[in-house]
Amino acid sequence: MRRRLGLVLTAAALAVVMPVTSVVADPRDDKSEVDERVKELQQEFEGLDEDLARVIAERDAAQEKLPDAEAESKAADDALAEAIEKDEGMAARLTSAENAQKDLKDTIKSGTEEIDKHKTSAARIGRQAYQNSGITSDLAMLLQMAEGTSADGGIGRVDSAVRSQQRTIDKLSEQRALNKNNEERLSGVTEKISDLKDEAAEAVLAKEAAQVDAKKKADSLNDLISAKDDAEKTISDNKDKTEKQLADEKAEQDRLAEKVREWEKEQEKKGKFVFGDGVLANPAKGYPTTSPFGYRVHPITGARKLHTGMDFGVPCGTPIRSAGDGIVVTSGWTGGYGNRVVISHGKIKGKSIASTYNHNTKLKVHDGQRVKKGDIISYSGTTGASTGCHLHFEIMENGGYVDPKPFIF
Repeated sequence: MRRRLGLVLTAAALAVVMPVTSVVADPRDDKSEVDERVKELQQEFEGLDEDLARVIAERDAAQEKLPDAEAESKAADDALAEAIEKDEGMAARLTSAENAQKDLKDTIKSGTEEIDKHKTSAARIGRQAYQNSGITSDLAMLLQMAEGTSADGGIGRVDSAVRSQQRTIDKLSEQRALNKNNEERLSGVTEKISDLKDEAAEAVLAKEAAQVDAKKKADSLNDLISAKDDAEKTISDNKDKTEKQLADEKAEQDRLAEKVREWEKEQEKKGKFVFGDGVLANPAKGYPTTSPFGYRVHPITGARKLHTGMDFGVPCGTPIRSAGDGIVVTSGWTGGYGNRVVISHGKIKGKSIASTYNHNTKLKVHDGQRVKKGDIISYSGTTGASTGCHLHFEIMENGGYVDPKPFIF
């Protein structure tokens, strides 16, 4: 009864524990994590399409989860192999015990037949002894034979006959003892078989649970690999298009840098440079920086790309103010940078400084207009290659892009 109760409890435990073992989730199902990564990617890489950003986020999540999924799948496979080995071992032990049980039953049956044979012989001896006042007819016959021979020879034959009859009785006793011993062994083997059957049933349950768990872990791993492979194919398919977009953006930046350099040279020759107080202000004060200046590896092309300015998380329609006194070099549409304003601030510490304000929804200044620090020059937006409302702010030093942070903080 105790073994049966143990089997029930084991089965219940397996049923509860096995289905809730850890399974690494498909990144496409972890929406909140992916959404956050999409937001980060679009802040880091202006103009990155949301669908592509999501594909990249899913690929990154899959790559991050793969090592754990592989480890869990291997652990599940190892557990399954161990369960199978135990199941096979229990089956072999049970078969061996059942074979031993059969052999003992056969031996006991043969011994019982032998006992019956000796009992029949012993019963015949007893009847003869009774009929001959304790001396068997065979023995009486032997005594008669002995009377007609020498004393030594006759007595010897009688002694031999008595010993023969005694051996029959001894064999009966021995066989009974042997059968009793075999029956005790059979009882032990039968009890052992009962225990082994319970253990074998537990081993089968454990093996089946391990098979279910191993399949779940393998499916989870395959889902991650599929998600990663699908994402990488999509990324690969969009590589050429993205490279062209980035090349166009760089060409636009190079054209602007050349235009600013030429404009500054021309203004310097004419003596029209505006000299401010040498200090620039934050054009979007009070709003967070969502993406800093600097190089980063593009998630589609794999190439290092310079983020030429700082991004501020300002809502669409927020007033954007000039960082300092200056002259508007250009104000208008510029492709991927949308509605852009470029202001030259003249010389600061001997270097020509200009600032740019990109992705505006509305422009408030025109080319050649003089502005003062803090004047509203535009309203923020998401025009051009932009994926959300923000201000992309740049500082150009002698016609090259530098980190704006030291100038405005």
